[in-house]
Amino acid sequence: MKISAYSHIGGRENNEDSYYVDPNKHFAILADGMGGHAAGEKASEIAVNVLKKRLSGTVKSEKKLLKLLNDGVREANTEIFKKSAEHLKYRGMGTTLSVVYLLNDKLYYLNIGDSRIYGYGDELFQISKDDSFVNYLLDIGDISEEEARVHPKKNVLTKALGTAQGVDFEIRSLEENLRFIVLCSDGLSDVVDIQNIEKILESEEEDYSKRLVQEALDCDGKDNITVIVFDSSR
Repeated sequence: MKISAYSHIGGRENNEDSYYVDPNKHFAILADGMGGHAAGEKASEIAVNVLKKRLSGTVKSEKKLLKLLNDGVREANTEIFKKSAEHLKYRGMGTTLSVVYLLNDKLYYLNIGDSRIYGYGDELFQISKDDSFVNYLLDIGDISEEEARVHPKKNVLTKALGTAQGVDFEIRSLEENLRFIVLCSDGLSDVVDIQNIEKILESEEEDYSKRLVQEALDCDGKDNITVIVFDSSR
């Protein structure tokens, strides 16, 4: 298993994305903060650090993993919300959160917000579901995929970590044999479509994460861009 990860500031003044890759290659965390210069960075940093601390020990059972993930997300949400209430410069901050964990040949994952998790077996597909206003409109059939790509409210979230006292989320699992698992902030998914992401993964690049970030920059991506790629073929 080879894991590559790369983050770029894009066209922004600061990078509000945070991420972590477990050196033992069991898990990865990605968070895309919101709420302004210092606030977005702080929210994503808290989320990643809390989950990293929770998950870095030895995990041998599904029961223990689910408890660690549940407790970690709730702790991170509480800490972000509390800091937002106590400090004016952090007021209203929040973050997306994407986590994947590989245990006993099974993928466990959770997603809050519109950062994404993709999987590649025979073809690339989106594992996670966006918590966004536009995705809601898609679900109820009010707009088409084409309209969703250019919708003026495509970055409006229906759920984020740390913006309320509690947060609803689900931990799901997948048993498919995947060659690639990709986590990314919307700095990639907003400007590079799934067909082009798939094409790059099939190109035998040495560093998929940097290549995908560069593709977003070449597509005039203005947002922070963070990509993590698990490659099980190496």
